[in-house]
Amino acid sequence: MMDKLATTAISVNTPLRAAVRPPAGGALDMDYHGQRLSVPADLAQLDGLREAFGAFLVGAGVRVEDMVRWQLVLTEAVVNAMVHGSGRNAGRKVEVAWTAGEGSVRLEVGDSGPGPVPELDAAILPDDPMQSDGRGLFLIKESCDRVEHWRGPDGYRLVMIRGTDGARAQADAPDALLESAMGEISQCYENLAAFYRLGDALIAAERLPDFFLQVVGDIAKVVPHDRVSLRFGPAVQPVLLAELAKLPFASTVIEPGGIIADVLRDGQERVWEDAVEIAGDPNWDGYACGVCVPLRAGGETLGTLTLGRRRQPYLVAAELSTVRTYADLFGIALANANNALVRTREQQALRELEIAAAMQADLLPLPNPPAQPGWRAVARRRSARSVAGDYVDIFPAPDGGILLAMVDVMGKGMPAALFAGVVRTALRIHVDIGRPLERLIHDLNRVLCRQTGELTLFATCALAHILPGRERVRVVNAGHCPVLWLGGTSSGPVREFAPSGPPLGLYPETEYKVEEQPLMAGDSLVMVTDGLYEWETGGPAEAGGGWPVLVSLARTRRREGGEALWDALQQRIRAAAPGESEPRDDQTMLFWERRA
Repeated sequence: MMDKLATTAISVNTPLRAAVRPPAGGALDMDYHGQRLSVPADLAQLDGLREAFGAFLVGAGVRVEDMVRWQLVLTEAVVNAMVHGSGRNAGRKVEVAWTAGEGSVRLEVGDSGPGPVPELDAAILPDDPMQSDGRGLFLIKESCDRVEHWRGPDGYRLVMIRGTDGARAQADAPDALLESAMGEISQCYENLAAFYRLGDALIAAERLPDFFLQVVGDIAKVVPHDRVSLRFGPAVQPVLLAELAKLPFASTVIEPGGIIADVLRDGQERVWEDAVEIAGDPNWDGYACGVCVPLRAGGETLGTLTLGRRRQPYLVAAELSTVRTYADLFGIALANANNALVRTREQQALRELEIAAAMQADLLPLPNPPAQPGWRAVARRRSARSVAGDYVDIFPAPDGGILLAMVDVMGKGMPAALFAGVVRTALRIHVDIGRPLERLIHDLNRVLCRQTGELTLFATCALAHILPGRERVRVVNAGHCPVLWLGGTSSGPVREFAPSGPPLGLYPETEYKVEEQPLMAGDSLVMVTDGLYEWETGGPAEAGGGWPVLVSLARTRRREGGEALWDALQQRIRAAAPGESEPRDDQTMLFWERRA
């Protein structure tokens, strides 16, 4: 932060002093040497000022307890100058100067405003606890040996002096309650400063590991320790875990029986103040004191931050609070990176589905043949996802007949659609060769067995070859649900062509049986996939499952055509699973009818 601050050496006759007049009885009676900083009236500058002032105090030999007081004084004075004196106008400047000499430290803060009303110069604690003015000046007065208010035409300057030996000019020392309150306020500022640094680092870092590399080094400046460790649990995305595991102070290995495993399990902080408490721990055995804090976000524990010291003193309340501050933002950073990866993966999956859907529209179009002389067909499909694994086709056979195909490949989504495309290509090639149905199904099975290899992919398949003249149909079924033949009258017979062998792509030497059925005017064929009958049934009358319901609907709706049968099936399925907007499985139907 120091690169943002302009600094100059201070002399006795500075422009800041010349711009204002001393109060009654005020005098410039000491020779001071130090540093002047001119910064915009922007609270983001506060962190850098505190860091620079802290380094100055260390060099001046100020005691630790006095440094805490001085940081509180600096913060209160600078915030007043930026907020009240400059109206948070970054175009205005705030002058900050500190010097040390003759056993004292002198801090001066100036702005272009008129300063507080003179009544507040006495710095008395306000009677009204809700009053916002005067509280900071009271803390400043109680922390310093001497406070001076300088006002002039060019602005206001607050001068604060405190002895480096801790001696107090006033006789009344602050009571324990005030000391405690000032300590808590000081710690709040420390945590706020930590958040400023962490926020800047998180914004500046292009990658999460870079953020951790920068910030973990910063922890040592505020909480001295001998070792720091970050561990990340299984809730973090694997890609992110692989990157974080490369950090020198990080790991994804969680040894059982240790403090880290305990914190990851229950999400509760652990503090130890004696080496005996941590004896036997696989990572922290021998460390005299330390703390293990969970990295949490969204109610989930993503990892741990652990600090340890080999010797006492153990971590005090202020240090523990600072560690928790770091852990909080670490958890937020982890969750943000985690969610970004999930969103990216979801977007990629959505894009893949869009590509597959476009592929399916081109490679596996739903047939929609116009009414032909003597027959008509209706094909319908409803996918469980954007892409279906079902494939239905109608195409002319080389002998002048018609071939109907219904295929249901294993799985859903893009892999199923791609495999369905392979089945379609292989089927079309073998149909064009003009082989009989027995040889066609045999050759198709052998080709798919070679294509799938050890992948254990398969497809159920039903083929119906309607011979020229439409007087007979030959059906072969490879592991698919039955093909229905419906006689032309409303009370006519129904025949089911059951599978005669396993699905295609499993056993290359399987032989499949071909069955025949005469066709007359009004007869129809129904081919479906299992999504149209494997659904929850609605009561005792349907205890046999969805297949009897489908057969019953096909029998009673045979004269109404394929559209009526499809609508009846969809209505029954919605009634069985109310509230479900998407089907549980792909649903496909082909209804072919001989008209004359």
